[in-house]
Amino acid sequence: MYNRKEYLRQLLHTDNWSAEQQEWMLQYLEENDLSDLEAVAKEYYQAEAPDVKNLLDERLSVQLLKKIHQRAGITKKPFTGIFSLYRRKIAVAAAAVLIAGASWYLVAKQQVKQLVMNSGNERKTLTLPDGSLVFLEKGSSITYPENFGKSGRELSLNGEAFFEVSHKARHPFVISSALISTTVLGTSFNMEARSGHTARVTVVSGMVQVNARDGDAGKNQLVLKANKSAVYHPASKALVLYDATDDARFFSQKRNGKFIYKGSPLVQVLNDLQRFYNIPVKAAGSLSNCSFYGDFNTADDLQQALTLIAVTLNARINRDNNGNGYTIEGGNCQ
Repeated sequence: MYNRKEYLRQLLHTDNWSAEQQEWMLQYLEENDLSDLEAVAKEYYQAEAPDVKNLLDERLSVQLLKKIHQRAGITKKPFTGIFSLYRRKIAVAAAAVLIAGASWYLVAKQQVKQLVMNSGNERKTLTLPDGSLVFLEKGSSITYPENFGKSGRELSLNGEAFFEVSHKARHPFVISSALISTTVLGTSFNMEARSGHTARVTVVSGMVQVNARDGDAGKNQLVLKANKSAVYHPASKALVLYDATDDARFFSQKRNGKFIYKGSPLVQVLNDLQRFYNIPVKAAGSLSNCSFYGDFNTADDLQQALTLIAVTLNARINRDNNGNGYTIEGGNCQ
């Protein structure tokens, strides 16, 4: 009876497999016990590259598994059975590919230069190499590899940004953060993910999948369509679905550079201004219920927008005593 570990060592160091070897590896990967493969991988880690283990995230493991199946000559339903195994075993199987000569993949991954784009104190619009647009809010940043779009489209976000993703069916667009990750093929949506705070994704058009990094992956996964939002609460580790019709309207108009109102309640208008300029704005008394007709360009400053409202309602603008906000008062609904 052959020693399976020794055969694995021999096979995984062989570049060209025979038909018999291909069939053997296929049958082995379909088994529920990958302990021998795990043992071989552990030997490799201890003897050669202990730091490689930290680089085997789930997505990379899946990509490396594809290489196993390609070398095994599997062309139809290539992943039957293997994905029913434990994730740890998937990572182990992927590690074996490193022994088989795919370690160059990790080396390349380490050597790829990472680009960091910061918005600083201004909103910035960025065009990624794949043609996707990113509208960064103040105090936000994205990090992505220099070869973004060539073999994958993955970036990380710290802060808030609106995305318009170019459709590429073969390369899903993945945004990761400390709390959640968002996967999309082509759509427009807003994502807010600041360390230590609630994370939120709001879809304006298309469809995205949101996954929480903590907790049960099956339960902490949501697929969002337009006008829906997913909010992750760190305290409860729960991903919750919300209606986001008003939020989607806000993000859409902000993206287009103009807020347009056709009889909207003044309270909604002021909420939008407060949200966009990050300065408290309110209306006194019954003015909150007045209907407002007009529009503002996002290039306008807050004083211009408030002046238009005041003139329309024959009201006045008062700065708060602390100097941090504004109140519109007096006047009347017309």
